[in-house]
Amino acid sequence: MEQKLSEADLDAQREVSQCGANVDAILDELESASGVELLTRAGPGGLRGFLQALLRLREFSVLSATILLFIALSLATPLFPQLDNILLVARQISILAIIATGVTFLFISGEIDLSIGSIYGFLGIVLASLIAKYGFNPWLALVMVIFLGAIIGLVNGTVTTRFGIPSFIVTLGMLSILRGGALLASGGWPVMIKLPREDPFLNITSGHVAGLVPTQVFWMIGVMVIGGFVLSKTRFGSHVYATGGNQEAAVLAGINTKWVKTINFMITGALCGVAAALLLGQHRNAFPLTGTGYELDIIAAVVIGGTPLFGGAGSILGTFLGAAVLGMITNGLVLLGASAYFEPVAKGSIIVAAILVDTLIRRRRV
Repeated sequence: MEQKLSEADLDAQREVSQCGANVDAILDELESASGVELLTRAGPGGLRGFLQALLRLREFSVLSATILLFIALSLATPLFPQLDNILLVARQISILAIIATGVTFLFISGEIDLSIGSIYGFLGIVLASLIAKYGFNPWLALVMVIFLGAIIGLVNGTVTTRFGIPSFIVTLGMLSILRGGALLASGGWPVMIKLPREDPFLNITSGHVAGLVPTQVFWMIGVMVIGGFVLSKTRFGSHVYATGGNQEAAVLAGINTKWVKTINFMITGALCGVAAALLLGQHRNAFPLTGTGYELDIIAAVVIGGTPLFGGAGSILGTFLGAAVLGMITNGLVLLGASAYFEPVAKGSIIVAAILVDTLIRRRRV
């Protein structure tokens, strides 16, 4: 066991050294071209140290693309950079980004969930039914729905890890089951809730702070900050990366990879419950077909953000940037008066390009 682990450590050290050499080469070219010496070659405090850290960030390319897209759309239409429109885009991507946070955990651990759109829609119907038909307190109903989402994730994770069935197949089946469940529970009709306009549930899930910033934006920020902290600063986060990076080595190191993956499925299901509550608060009704095809947008945000389909890498920051790219594209096409049929073409092209870039980067590192 020690021999295998030491070999893995040596490979990681070689990769880091090679990456450092490439970055140094780039910075040397910048120096020779500008004639100005970059500060602190060895120290972390100067311009060179900052550029070294920046160029090594996996999200650097995604951030650059996001900034360029923002500039291009701002030049194309003066309506895009206005504050009201930016807040609208932030509100539009909030639900997507919340669910994508859980999917990022799954992707990093080497799994996928195709049922997230159906979980999202099914939990919306359940939440609306608990409030409208059975008279539950909205907050109690929300806790119940989050718990139900975690249970659905537990089922997905258990079947995947304990029986060795690929998560692609398991969640594809769950997608159909829950979509049918939503139609059966609602009779195929929308379920409407009747709460006073000043009800705290509505204000907190779909209101505005200072009459300007949508509360969904703060929900998104809170979920993503917590998710990013868990991934980067906790033992569980390191176990998630280890599970997706090399599952056999993780098992030899004493990590219960099956349980790690199952927890990630549960996190994703629970976040679908949170997202369903935000949508219900915004529209005050739930539709049984809500979330149809939504899994494609969520997966696109995660992939565009730099999380590979093969696991072992990725970040919540990258996922946020991926969601922002999708939101800006959708909003920009509307402002430019483009056909609605062009939107899936643009999104699909970006997904293919993101996967192609990630594949080329992986080949260069080998």
